[in-house]
Amino acid sequence: MNEKIELVIKDNIAIIRLMDPENFNPLNKNTGKKLLETIESIRNNSTVRCLIITGSGKAFSAGGDIKQFKASIENGTSGQVMDDLTKDLYKIALTLRLYPKPVIASVNGWAVGAGMNLALSCDFIIASEKARFRQSFSKLALIPGFAGTILLSRQLTWQQATQMAFFGDTYSAEEMKKLGFINEIVPHEDLEEISLQWAERLAKGPTLTYARTKKLFFEALSTPLEEHLEIERQMQVKSAESEDYKIGVFALNDKKKNPNFIGN
Repeated sequence: MNEKIELVIKDNIAIIRLMDPENFNPLNKNTGKKLLETIESIRNNSTVRCLIITGSGKAFSAGGDIKQFKASIENGTSGQVMDDLTKDLYKIALTLRLYPKPVIASVNGWAVGAGMNLALSCDFIIASEKARFRQSFSKLALIPGFAGTILLSRQLTWQQATQMAFFGDTYSAEEMKKLGFINEIVPHEDLEEISLQWAERLAKGPTLTYARTKKLFFEALSTPLEEHLEIERQMQVKSAESEDYKIGVFALNDKKKNPNFIGN
C-alpha cells in the first residue's frame, strides 16, 4: 500500500485516509492511481458494507499538486501531464457515484479543487466545523475538473454554480450546508466518531438496496422518464426477490424496529 494512502478495515467499515499532511494531501498522478486501486480493492469485499474517505492534518485534500504543474510547464509537458493525471481521477468520480456501497466523505479541513470534488462525489458529506471548500480551478485558468462541471451544475442554480466556479472563493462548512452539499457539521474533535456512527448505521442497512438506488439515481439524470420508470419497476421486482426484502417484511410484520439485514 502506498504510504500516502492508508486503508483500515474494522468490522464492516473501511476507512481510506489520505496521508500526506505536510503537502495537504494532494491528488497527484501517483496518489490518484493508488486511491482508485484502493477503492476498487474493496468493491467486492462482502465484509465491507460502508466506506469512509478522509484526510490527515489540516486538509481533506488540497487537490492538484501545484509543484508538479509548475514543473510540467517548465519542461513543456503540461498537456501530457494533465492528461495522465486526470485519467485516474475522473475514474474515481465515476466509480464513487456507482459504488455498490455507501460512501461518506469525512471532511476534516481544506477541500480544494479536485479535493472538494472528491468529497462531492461521495454519497454523504460530514464536515468538521473547521472544513473549508474552494473551487480553485479558475485561479489556474482551468475548468472545474474532477467532474466539477457536473457536480456543481446539477446541484446548484446556474448563477450559484458560475459564482463558485468563476471566482474560486472559499466557502465555510455552514455556507456549503446552506447550499445543500453537507449532511452534518460537527465539532472538529467529534468528526471521526460521528462519521463512524453514520457508517455503522449504513453498514447495518440493506446494502444491495443502496447500490440499486444509487444506480437508479445516476441513470435518472439522463434517461427519459417513461424508460426510467420501467427500469425502476423491474428493479423493484428484483428487490422483492432478495433475502433482505424477506427480512424487512418479516421484521415489520413482527414490529421489530431494527431488521438484521445481510446485504443481499
